[in-house]
Amino acid sequence: MTIGINGNEANVSHRVGVGQYAYELLKQFVKFQTPSTKFQVYLENPPLPEMPDLPYEVFGPKNLWTLTGLQKRLLANPPDVLFTPTHYAPLYLSCPSVISVMDLAFEKFPQYFKKKDLYQLKYWTRLSAMQAKKVIAISEATKGDLVQLYHLPPEKIVVTHLGYDQARFNEKVKPARKDKYFFYLGTLQPRKNLVRLIEAFGQLEDKDIKLVIGGMKNEGRGGWMYQDVFEIASKLGDRVEFTGYIPDTEVAGLMKGAAAYVLPSLYEGFGIPAVEAMATGVPVVVSRVSSLPEVCGECTIYIENPYEVESIRSALEKVLEMGDSERKNQIKAGLKLVKRYNWEDTAKQTLEVLKNV
Repeated sequence: MTIGINGNEANVSHRVGVGQYAYELLKQFVKFQTPSTKFQVYLENPPLPEMPDLPYEVFGPKNLWTLTGLQKRLLANPPDVLFTPTHYAPLYLSCPSVISVMDLAFEKFPQYFKKKDLYQLKYWTRLSAMQAKKVIAISEATKGDLVQLYHLPPEKIVVTHLGYDQARFNEKVKPARKDKYFFYLGTLQPRKNLVRLIEAFGQLEDKDIKLVIGGMKNEGRGGWMYQDVFEIASKLGDRVEFTGYIPDTEVAGLMKGAAAYVLPSLYEGFGIPAVEAMATGVPVVVSRVSSLPEVCGECTIYIENPYEVESIRSALEKVLEMGDSERKNQIKAGLKLVKRYNWEDTAKQTLEVLKNV
């Protein structure tokens, strides 16, 4: 059989979220190529040098590529199944399709999205999910949202948890800094709840600790509606530090040196950075919302209500008040938990879905 794959999300320089997911799956699929299982990856731009060793087909036009170039190519010469690691698929297909959905943040928090983007996200995602033979969700929380909001039958949705790079994130990583700081890594967007995090951080009695915020500040892939974050942070001077985009080779060291990794989100489809932080051996603070309890279990300090600054401050204080024994126990529990997450399992489960379809 031939499995066609929309590889555009993986073919970018800075991979976060769905880009990371798509790239890691392609890396794993290389192992599963056989005479009876072939992959064909479709791209609108030539593959970057680090793209996995798979067959690539590059074509245009680039304008609305999925609805024009890809759709035309698939109608003329369809694979046995099309897999798109994101929630957009061509609207007209002559082969079955499988899509992946990271989350439905645009349905839960439409006020945080531009009107033009929101229209595309809402209607194209719904149509792609309805026409797909199977929908892959990255958490039970996302599956629940698909059932509730799109009324998809539960049996149509398969949950495949994500993985992490075990070679980069492990106990052997050396701290990149020696000062005392909390660390956040992610895009700068409203649902990440950074304004409340900064407000809570500013209320801590310990004025020697810093808050290091890593994440892209540019529009588009990097983040949006983040000006309030900088305005509130400016009141705390150099106690809040913005790093901008952090190269992959530097992320683990920054996590390792932190007093804790903090993810105060209002909503997450999975939360890979929390898993990566646990794998390096640091405490994790996350909100008790959406997928985070499912992913992090009882190996973390929870922000019980991320809409309340006091709740975030309380969680941060728990980190600062932990004794050596308590800190070691939480780290140990986290290291045990993350063993369940790896990209090979994610790819095997995904491949099984594609073959069954």
